[in-house]
Amino acid sequence: MRVGDCLARRRNLLNNLSGSEWLYWTDSLYLTAYAVDATHGLRKAHGAMKPPELMADIIRFFTKRDELVLDPFAGVGGTLLGAALAGRRALGYEINPDWIRIYGQISREFVVQDNALVRRSSCEQAQEFLPISGVMKEGDCLALMSELDSESVDAIITDPPYGCDHATTGFARETNFNMFNYNDDRDFGNSGSFDEFYLRMKDFGMAAARVLKPSHYLVLIIGDRYKNGEYIPLGVRVADVMRTAGFLFKGIKIWSNKVTQ
Repeated sequence: MRVGDCLARRRNLLNNLSGSEWLYWTDSLYLTAYAVDATHGLRKAHGAMKPPELMADIIRFFTKRDELVLDPFAGVGGTLLGAALAGRRALGYEINPDWIRIYGQISREFVVQDNALVRRSSCEQAQEFLPISGVMKEGDCLALMSELDSESVDAIITDPPYGCDHATTGFARETNFNMFNYNDDRDFGNSGSFDEFYLRMKDFGMAAARVLKPSHYLVLIIGDRYKNGEYIPLGVRVADVMRTAGFLFKGIKIWSNKVTQ
């Protein structure tokens, strides 16, 4: 074995990507054209779900095959479905039983075949397909994370609820944001102010830092906001909060799915 080959293999401790695949991910813009997938009809009840293909791409970059991905704000399970597509193990936490039921239905009725989610009934005679095996648990993420062993998770990849002040006039009437649990104080999206949200995210960050393995990654999908006519760079501010919880701010990637525009 050449010295260069040995060094190259030692260098990539993060994932199973080739050099060209890694280079593609260094771009700050991530433009996709994911079409509606077979599970969309069930998942769309949530309103803020992410394409499983997107989550699979993220998971492939930040983990190796068979590693464990945690999504503490799992919703209808997009991260868990992405983990199934990527060949990773997955654990999700969710406080809303309706979203857990939807994920349960998807995991029963769909499987992974040829890197896609397809109905189980359509491939029962096929020899090669993989079940959706990610586990979804109901409950508060901070309480459930406290039950995990320290340094037991390979990556935390999640889309936290960040609809602070969403009870204000107008926002509450949005019909495409059904993910809020308006009467549940455990929902971070029910924070009465951005400052309260930041405090709750710091608690989350400290819990995440404990369960993550050393030199592994927390990936947060966060949209920026406007309030009273002012632009709020929420992603950057949450990143600063995560730094106080012990994380290093490694970068920002801007995602746009052209199909949904």
